[in-house]
Amino acid sequence: MRILMTGGGTLGSVSPLLAIVPELIQSKDELFFIGTSHGAEEQLVSASGVSFYKIIAPKLRRYFSLRHLLIPFELTAGLIQSARLLRRLRPQAIVSAGGYVAFPVVLVGRLFGIPSILHQQDLRPGLTNKLLAPLAIKITVAFESSLSDYSAAKTSWIGNPVRDLSPTTNQIILNQSLPTVFIFGGGTGAQAINELVDAKLCKSANVIHITGRERGGKTINHPHYHSFEILGDAMAEAYAKADLVVCRAGLGTISELASLGMPAIIIPMPNTHQEDNAQLLKQKDAAIVLDQRGLTEVSFRGQIERLLTNVERRQQLTQAMGELLPTGANQLFIKTIHDCK
Repeated sequence: MRILMTGGGTLGSVSPLLAIVPELIQSKDELFFIGTSHGAEEQLVSASGVSFYKIIAPKLRRYFSLRHLLIPFELTAGLIQSARLLRRLRPQAIVSAGGYVAFPVVLVGRLFGIPSILHQQDLRPGLTNKLLAPLAIKITVAFESSLSDYSAAKTSWIGNPVRDLSPTTNQIILNQSLPTVFIFGGGTGAQAINELVDAKLCKSANVIHITGRERGGKTINHPHYHSFEILGDAMAEAYAKADLVVCRAGLGTISELASLGMPAIIIPMPNTHQEDNAQLLKQKDAAIVLDQRGLTEVSFRGQIERLLTNVERRQQLTQAMGELLPTGANQLFIKTIHDCK
């Protein structure tokens, strides 16, 4: 089956699509990906073995911006580029998990009679998915409560696809006498979290820290501190070696934590859909949720150290996190796509 995936701008809309790529390749599907010309997705998509194509697409904002004046021109360019690519690639289905770049692709796909499948990760429907939902023949959602956001006739609850997190590397050498905390701020890092990490934390724990590119933070020289801009294939190794994770509340990250049953401290990005995701975790007692706006180096370090020394509490979080999402999302998502033949 010829399958066209589309998404990007941020990695959140790309992660569930890349998660099913190995299984689709194994089933002899032919895959293509349309993304943005400036997002972080090109490197990851190309590394997965999927052909990557770029188009211009207007970013759809919920607030007024002078950039809105460019929308007619960017949308026209994106529609023309999408039409050319769809004629060339001849996909049998278009699959998207959101991201503004998907809008012109799915719209042109509808005009060409190509079925589209949408996946909704977050609790709150994204603007792109809201606009494209009437054009899709099938919609899948990560959370049961999201079923009410779309037409019941074409929506199913599957959970959220996650990549294979079996460790294949052993490049992070840790002090085995100390617990390990794994800190990262999403696919591209988080400056606010980076600035909370200090050398004093390394006295009581190994620290694996993904900073992201050009995301600030301190220069820490300590034998227990292991800093990376990105980890790539070693991400699974970091999860496997961690006793505790500190991260943002993107649904891709939460899905990975749930699939592994990892105890976590969650710091949602303020004033975004991540706060909804984090609130659900708090209600389920599946993670410790902290407000970034009230954190200092001292309070941040204290939260981590208290949880690292409380084995019973970490076990409670592990169990609740593991029960957060249904299992088998990858297979259900792939079946939904193949059923569109």
